[in-house]
Amino acid sequence: MTNKHQIATFMESAREEVIDLTKRLIAAKTVNPPGDEASAAQVVEDYLRANGIPCERFEKAPGRTNVLARIGSGTPVLLVPLHLDTVPPGDGWTSDPFRAEVREGRIYGRGAGDDKGPLASCLVLMKFLKQHERDLKGQFLLAAAADEECGSGFGFEWLLVERKLCADYAIVPDVAHNMQMIDVAEKGVLFFEITSHGKQAHGSRPEKGVNAVWNMIDLLNRIRGLDLATEPHPLLGHATLNLGAIEGGSAPNMVPARCTAKIDIRYLPSQTKDGILGAVQRAIADTVASLGTAKFDLRILTDHPPTEVPTDHLLVKVIQRHAREMLDIDARPMGQSGATLCKQLLAHGIAAVGFAPGDAGEAHAANESISIQELVDFAKVMAAISLDLLGRER
Repeated sequence: MTNKHQIATFMESAREEVIDLTKRLIAAKTVNPPGDEASAAQVVEDYLRANGIPCERFEKAPGRTNVLARIGSGTPVLLVPLHLDTVPPGDGWTSDPFRAEVREGRIYGRGAGDDKGPLASCLVLMKFLKQHERDLKGQFLLAAAADEECGSGFGFEWLLVERKLCADYAIVPDVAHNMQMIDVAEKGVLFFEITSHGKQAHGSRPEKGVNAVWNMIDLLNRIRGLDLATEPHPLLGHATLNLGAIEGGSAPNMVPARCTAKIDIRYLPSQTKDGILGAVQRAIADTVASLGTAKFDLRILTDHPPTEVPTDHLLVKVIQRHAREMLDIDARPMGQSGATLCKQLLAHGIAAVGFAPGDAGEAHAANESISIQELVDFAKVMAAISLDLLGRER
């Protein structure tokens, strides 16, 4: 059976491969939109095939490429899903965001941490597992997918709905925190839009119209005062409410006939979408009753329910054990307000947690970077986890 020393020796010897793969992936511009993930997918496929690892390409639309690669056979199946696309570079870069640079032990470039550096680590991990395939009784499944940054309609969500992939467990390398965090809980994400309908009139005679903006302000103040209080979650804290956008009117001398507002509520496992929307609808009814002239429509934009994996789940325990043994890291179960692929995987019956290298705050920032040593170390701990979960001795 492969031991800790063998894993560490292999991954340290593969350091230059990790660096080279990360650079090549960054050079493949996959800004989403439009995505164009095919160029990065080619880097993935070339490396896998050069190391005798079979892979398949799936596309919902031309250029929106997903790559799946497997090692081993049978069950259980451990899925490691990563993504090929990035957000735009934005402003503030001191170097070309698509020509990776190595400085002081770090790789700089768009996607270095989110998610191309971790993808490079996992490609080297695949090479290692291929050489030790005889030690596996289950399957290691790598997914390098399109469209994660814009909803996964061309990527993971499509792959799951179309049954292109299935698994027993998943570890999502997309939460950073230097491998000290295991994402086991995520708040629900509820985005909705409210439209206030009024009547246009001349601004000098507002009594002849119905001001949709004033009515919206009254309603928003009621929504702001909604009691979303519940017992705080031990990992997620309290629910939150944010007014993210408001638009109405076109000139100071016109009574606006329309106003729209977009609201973001992050809610807890102890709450429900229906309960929250019921409170919003009561606020709307109270506003209409109070003003008489008000009329509102409500439209749900996004709803992803909260998710939670028990802190004593097998996945959590295996990650903690090998993070400690391989890296002397105390990986703690944590929750977050943001949403990751864990939500979609759990919705499809796949036990999923987040665990990844990288500094919190690097993703989507100018001069995005990641520690090369962390990329190598991540491959080490993922090798130990994979052999534990999929090894014949289990």
